[in-house]
Amino acid sequence: MYKIFLAIGLFIVILSLGIAEQVFINNSFNDLKQDCEEIQKLLLDGEYQRAYDMTEHVERDWHKERDLLEFACPNTDIKDIAKEIGELKGSQIAQMYDDSITRCEVLIAMAENSRNLLAYKWKNVL
Repeated sequence: MYKIFLAIGLFIVILSLGIAEQVFINNSFNDLKQDCEEIQKLLLDGEYQRAYDMTEHVERDWHKERDLLEFACPNTDIKDIAKEIGELKGSQIAQMYDDSITRCEVLIAMAENSRNLLAYKWKNVL
């Protein structure tokens, strides 16, 4: 009887961790995508200082989440996203705003693609 309770308990723990991982992955990439869309909108509206402040916020948030994401699902895209955020910030410092808008679009696509690859979906399992 003890072994049955142990097996059920382990199953519940594994299932809970899997669900928490999927929620974290989806939230992380959805937040990144929304933030990059907001930065892009600010750049198009000519609000360059607010866009730069938002980019710094995204950079700080991504560095916090990156460690957990790399632990949960090692993927080179996660490292590439950090590099792209740095390039976005650098292009804003250099006042290359057209390039910044392009970088935002790249980050949006990377966030969407990474979420689709790493999240649990039947098409990924089959």
